[in-house]
Amino acid sequence: MTEIIIDGKTYTRENLNEIEHESVRNFLIEWFSDSPTVNLHTSGSTGKPKLIVAEKSRMIASAKMTLDYLGLKPGDTALLCLSVNYIAGKMMVVRAIVGGLNLLIGDLSSNPLQNEERHIDFAAMVPLQVYNSFRDNNGRFSRIGKVIIGGGAIDRNEENLYSTLPNEIYATYGMTETLSHIAMRRINGDKHSPYFTPMDGVEVWVKEENGENIGTLVINAPRLCAETLYTNDNVEMRSDGTFRILGRRDNVVCSGGIKLQIEEIEAKLANIIHVDFAISSKPDEKLGEKLVLVIEDSKERHVATSSSALLSSYLGFDLTACLEKYEIPKEVFYILHLPRTESGKIARATLKQMLSENK
Repeated sequence: MTEIIIDGKTYTRENLNEIEHESVRNFLIEWFSDSPTVNLHTSGSTGKPKLIVAEKSRMIASAKMTLDYLGLKPGDTALLCLSVNYIAGKMMVVRAIVGGLNLLIGDLSSNPLQNEERHIDFAAMVPLQVYNSFRDNNGRFSRIGKVIIGGGAIDRNEENLYSTLPNEIYATYGMTETLSHIAMRRINGDKHSPYFTPMDGVEVWVKEENGENIGTLVINAPRLCAETLYTNDNVEMRSDGTFRILGRRDNVVCSGGIKLQIEEIEAKLANIIHVDFAISSKPDEKLGEKLVLVIEDSKERHVATSSSALLSSYLGFDLTACLEKYEIPKEVFYILHLPRTESGKIARATLKQMLSENK
């Protein structure tokens, strides 16, 4: 594994300087160096980004797991449309090296297929890229053989849109610490499922909090991680080892003694709010914490009311149609832009801090 094929041309340590794409070239120089490790940075979606030093041997093991799971073979084309500054993009490059894939360097924008005419066997994208590519309705997305989606949850309505497409589309679960994904679930075709299946060599269980196989996920993947990883992700675990993501433990709001999972409320609201938005919280004297709805809009404004009827009237849709009484936000903020990380995820810690400072 001392070479890589990019756009049909083979590169080794000796001619890496011929690669035009600076970020790809720099990563390959690091990869083909004598150092056994690579520096990675987390996305920072839930806090300050942190540095992780990853062993190349473990990244190779991760690449093999994905190649085997998807049945990719030497010569298949793989589209790189994710930044190699983060693990998702780096692992696409490593998969190409390990699997003998022909790496096609594409557009790193939110619509990577807009001008893409090449044949693509395999691609990895974030949800926004998938949505924009599908929305173009030019057939390019459905012609990609296999697509994996990571970097954030897939909107339920969008997932339904993809359900009848002819290609293989998978949602992935993982993080920088696991060197990309450790589980996948099919979101279209006869094998679609809301439950993730761990990949070979990965063992998962829950640190139970209520005795009903619901709790925070624990991952044991010795080929990828030196130690057992205790995550902050709340999941529902089934007896066959598959699991469904409920949301992050640090995204649980305790309001009036009731624990509310932010992601579940956002999923419900996605059916009626068709612009970018997020659920967050801020301190409250009576409730401890109260839910806040934050919507992107060109005109900044704020409304606070304990009346769901008044709030629904202001918003222009009935919140009670999709939310339980205790799930209805107490305040709504319209802001120009939701704070995001460099990788495009909502920076929830930053958003919460912004709200707490707004009295």
